[in-house]
Amino acid sequence: MSIAAEIQRRIDTAVADGDEEALQKLLSELYEPAEQTDKPFDAAIQLKPEIKREIAAVAVESDAAMNWANRISRAARWLAYRRKTSAGFAGLRIVEEGDSWFQYPLLLDDTIDQLSRDDDKAIFSLSGAGDLLGDMAERREYLAALEQTAAQVMLLSGGGNDMLGGGRFASFLLPYAEGKKAKDLLNTPLLEVELRRAIAAYRQILTEVRQQFPTVRVLGHAYDIPYPHSAGRWIGGPLAERGIPLDMGRSIIELVLGRFAEQLLELQREFTNFRLVDLRGKVDRGRSSWFDELHPKNQGYGRAAQAFRDAIDALASEGAVEFATPIRAGAPVPMTRMAPGVSLPALEAAGRVIVLDPGHGGSPPPVKVGGSSWNNAIGPNGTLEKTLTFDVATRAKAILESHGHQVFLTRAGDVNLSLAKRAEVARSRNAAVFVSVHFNASTGHNAQGTETFVHPTQTAASRRLCVAVQRAMVAELGLPDRNASHPGGVKEGAFGVIDGNSHSAGTAAVLHEVSFLDRADEEQKLGQAAYRDRIARALSKGVEAYLGAGLEVFSFEAALDEIGDAIELGASEAGQSVPVYLGMAEAAPVGWVGGHALSFEASVTPAANGADFARQIAESLARDVSRPSDGGGNDLYEFAHLDPRPGFNVSGMGRNVEADTGALGTIFAGVEADGFDMNRYEAFIRRLGLSHFAPAEFLFLGNSNASGGSCSRKNALPPEHMWDNIARTARMLDEIRKRLGSPVRILSCYRNPAYNACVGGEPNSLHMQFKAIDWHCDSGSVDRWHQAALEVRRSNPEFAGGVGRYSSRGFIHVDTRGSNADWTV
Repeated sequence: MSIAAEIQRRIDTAVADGDEEALQKLLSELYEPAEQTDKPFDAAIQLKPEIKREIAAVAVESDAAMNWANRISRAARWLAYRRKTSAGFAGLRIVEEGDSWFQYPLLLDDTIDQLSRDDDKAIFSLSGAGDLLGDMAERREYLAALEQTAAQVMLLSGGGNDMLGGGRFASFLLPYAEGKKAKDLLNTPLLEVELRRAIAAYRQILTEVRQQFPTVRVLGHAYDIPYPHSAGRWIGGPLAERGIPLDMGRSIIELVLGRFAEQLLELQREFTNFRLVDLRGKVDRGRSSWFDELHPKNQGYGRAAQAFRDAIDALASEGAVEFATPIRAGAPVPMTRMAPGVSLPALEAAGRVIVLDPGHGGSPPPVKVGGSSWNNAIGPNGTLEKTLTFDVATRAKAILESHGHQVFLTRAGDVNLSLAKRAEVARSRNAAVFVSVHFNASTGHNAQGTETFVHPTQTAASRRLCVAVQRAMVAELGLPDRNASHPGGVKEGAFGVIDGNSHSAGTAAVLHEVSFLDRADEEQKLGQAAYRDRIARALSKGVEAYLGAGLEVFSFEAALDEIGDAIELGASEAGQSVPVYLGMAEAAPVGWVGGHALSFEASVTPAANGADFARQIAESLARDVSRPSDGGGNDLYEFAHLDPRPGFNVSGMGRNVEADTGALGTIFAGVEADGFDMNRYEAFIRRLGLSHFAPAEFLFLGNSNASGGSCSRKNALPPEHMWDNIARTARMLDEIRKRLGSPVRILSCYRNPAYNACVGGEPNSLHMQFKAIDWHCDSGSVDRWHQAALEVRRSNPEFAGGVGRYSSRGFIHVDTRGSNADWTV
């Protein structure tokens, strides 16, 4: 019996016997304190060395540590709940869902531990250290628990991992400079994006509880402000990397958690069933009152527990809850997951075994091991594909294991295995899913996109897995979909590692190329832990989307192929070696230091700085050249023989990226683009289905913003949380362009407050909300343009908004504010 099965057997036996002591003994046998954690709101515990050795023998890595700890702690709390409610309990029944502020296994006496000792409260626990709000909302376990317990109160702890985990806090930080304040060091647009995601999940939870249990009251909390440590992994480390002093770092944390608290207050105003327990200033008693960078000591948890007691007492005094609540007749005592996302079946549940194959590995010389090369793609600064594939696969493994799946990696470190041995890892375990993870490269070092392959003799299951993984990654990263032009969105490649003869008949197998590593802009993003977390999360979502569909599988036959990945496929079709195919000199084995290709760096022409926003715009316009026409024409070239007038003139652009980069450099000189994800923005605009406008056109910052302009460099790019605002106005302008039958050029779109003030805009201008567009047409009159705008507004209720006619200045203003307004200047 494997260690996984043995642990599960002991949990099941303890639950069946009602033996809480046996569960505590199991925890102490398995775990010891750890110096650091894998996630910011995990508990600082780790498996003991002897347990790690046993795990390694069965290829289950240490990500299982927190999974089992949560599982055991959950079981112990379930037994305590059953014991308390089995003999006519007349107190208050509570369901709790949350993170490590509600469940910190083994080392600390957390908030729920202390509340559960109250005689008048029985708490059914769903929380798990490391949980995200999005995970809680997706699982919806609180609904079944509320139904079965007849609980009147739900306690909710979440947002810490969402705001500070997965490298997100590091991504919020800007480099330190003397004289800067905390707010100046915070990348607010990125913060707002993550905040919006977290609050959307919170809102979903509150909405579902209100709809199905209108009398249940939900108590959620804001976090108190911890202290960064000089050697801290989650706060102190990122601060040190950017040269930010620790005291200022704590002020930044206060801003981040303060914004989260502000949004919770907004939810309290929106939902009558929700009340915020604001723990700011209630838990902290100085640096010594904290266990680590994120968790208080027991006394601090005690103060948090008291704040919840006070909130519950307030609800009782208002008559919102009663402490005598007999359980509903016939309702079973709930028995839900024992770990985040896990039902009670054993860890080795059939059909949920997943194998992730980090492509490549090992050391040079670059010879293949059974068809597997040691490395293919290389970033301009030397980042190796093999390093990224292992990193991303490890992150995805942790996510999938936390959801209850049994996940194996084909390699445990920087080693190379043959394609057959990689497939054998899946076949020996009769895996449901096999995904070989890779990063791409192109001969011109300027391609981009995501693609997923099946073997030419694929099963129907593999095709469905291909579609699920591809959709999830494209949706998350916003990169071009390189499968889109293939039948059914499925791309074929004769890769030996996904050959059906190498796998069990029931295994769905695909090879996934995340993105093109040999682009400088992509290599830069791949260097960020937060970006790699997004990739891992998307991969996990794709796999789970496939598994959740209950898909059937069929056997198939194929001949073994020695092609390793998409790069080798391209080289094979071209009759070249990989180095020659990628433009590298065919060379003898060379030295490699720190993961960087020393001699290859000299033979590969570095791409232009991908962080340069002008180049990103130029590449975006180049993609429009290859897009199929709908017969309506594209404004990219319709201005070629006309007086351009003021505005964003993209005539003739799209055919020469280098030349366009130079021309666009003046227009976008000095723009702050570090926090702007051009690929995600481009994907967003393309989803609007516009016929006449390229995504780049809506980014024009105004003539006055250009170098030498009266308001030079004052404007900025639209923050991501505002992108949705432009959707209706963009569709409206596209329809106006169709009716006019002539090119339309954008004069002004987004304005930040500084630029709006400089150009004399209205103080409440909708341009500052990214809802308005000023434009003109190079044929016809202002009156005709105005008439067309009014006609389009009348044609569709979603275009309700303002239409302004500026006759003397020769342009029209349109916005979609929701109510009609008209003016003439």
